[in-house]
Amino acid sequence: MKLIFTFLFLYLSTYAVAQSVHYPDKPSTHGMMLMGSEIIYASHLPMFHSPHDYQIISVLELSKNDQAKYILDKKNHPGELIYTIEPETFVLPEMINHTKTFKASIYRGHFERGGEKFLENINVKISRVIYYKQFDKKSIKSKNLQYLLFGNAREQFLVHRISARPDFDENIAVQIHDRKNLKALADNLYITIEFPEKDLRKPFSWRQSTGSRKQTHEPFQFSKHQVLYLEYGDLN
Repeated sequence: MKLIFTFLFLYLSTYAVAQSVHYPDKPSTHGMMLMGSEIIYASHLPMFHSPHDYQIISVLELSKNDQAKYILDKKNHPGELIYTIEPETFVLPEMINHTKTFKASIYRGHFERGGEKFLENINVKISRVIYYKQFDKKSIKSKNLQYLLFGNAREQFLVHRISARPDFDENIAVQIHDRKNLKALADNLYITIEFPEKDLRKPFSWRQSTGSRKQTHEPFQFSKHQVLYLEYGDLN
């Protein structure tokens, strides 16, 4: 019994410390680009200044009813590539690391650029964080372009890995058929894909390095390549 109370005390102490962590960021609206249907992925729309200086990819959960409305809207508007979410204001790292549940509206199109709201003030939960990194002013750009590959057996996506200004944010829908590459993706939250040359028109020359930092030079071949979102202005 004493051991149980000791464990409970340590757990509650750790929880209290986690909840009392102070973040210097101010509360703000942190828009996100949505991808996927059965599994909904969200890519934070970043900028290089605080409090938006984070690149974050996560998995979101909606209620069954709200997700059904989201999927139906995508089916009814197959030509619309951009879906965004406008959350309530919060401190971004605090939300990612501790709270994980918030209210939000979903838009067909960009929520700040004429998008049409079709779900309002719904409950959203961050069920998993795939990639989380705050920008470092001292960062040096990689010699080659790097993209973060993530997804599931049905849908896969690439998001450009942002490093130093000026840079760009790009989200791409891709498709993998090779079982070995799908297995590699299933075993990792994400895989870093690197272009040997800064030319996106050479899709079969990519190589991979997994989240465990194991690197290979095997090509990652995609049979589908559709740009969903491309932004330069916010990252000048």
